[in-house]
Amino acid sequence: MIIGPLALPAAAFITLIAFLTAVFSLQWWQKRHHLARSERALWLIALSGLLGARLSFLWRYQDQYPSLAAMLDIRDGGWWWPGGLLAIPVAVLLLWRTPNQRGGLLVALSASAACTGLAVVTLLALRQPTTPLPDVALYTLQGEPVPLQQVSAGQLTLINLWASWCPPCRREMPVLQDAQSRYPPLRILLANQGETSASVRRYLTEQELQFDFSLLDPNTELSRHTGNSGLPLTLLVDAQGNELARHFGPLSAASLHHFLQPHLPGDPQ
Repeated sequence: MIIGPLALPAAAFITLIAFLTAVFSLQWWQKRHHLARSERALWLIALSGLLGARLSFLWRYQDQYPSLAAMLDIRDGGWWWPGGLLAIPVAVLLLWRTPNQRGGLLVALSASAACTGLAVVTLLALRQPTTPLPDVALYTLQGEPVPLQQVSAGQLTLINLWASWCPPCRREMPVLQDAQSRYPPLRILLANQGETSASVRRYLTEQELQFDFSLLDPNTELSRHTGNSGLPLTLLVDAQGNELARHFGPLSAASLHHFLQPHLPGDPQ
């Protein structure tokens, strides 16, 4: 989801819009009924939902995290949204314990739920049908052209759009390198966006990174094909080159496992 200079995953965008809708609705109600402004209850409900989504994700993939510090790093996008239902009992408790705020909270939560439903329906309606990979040529670090459809054919392939100037891209590089041996059914292809061979080679050498398929997309044709200029962006395509899924943002070992799990024949540990 690209909004001007801001790039957000769809789930994060919907969550943000839903929360802002709840806040503005509550403020409208309080102003109309001459009540003191207070969004404390909404913050408690929202934070409990986020906490539930994170904790449920950590529980499901606890063996994928090497340390407590990694678990606390929410930048990996590791949320299991059914866990967000923890917000429901918290909301019920607050409605019961704060009768003076009940009307405003009910209005705010109803508006938020309606906004969430509308946003989901709108995004689904605007979503473009998946199309096969474009017939474009990428380039090896030696400058040799490689047809993208050829290098991704015949095997489940993960294509990572990245750049060395992108901090989230750099953060996920070791994860992708380890995934080459961890997921044998998967081909991992790095498509650098817009940088020179010398820059890419220097970065990989300095970071001691080795990839079986490290290619260049000097004209950022893949970014244009996906309609997403934000990085990193990861695509998963089947053996025929049809897109199965995409993930915007950095991947940890756990969020990569979550991303791949529905599409792998086995469940590597």
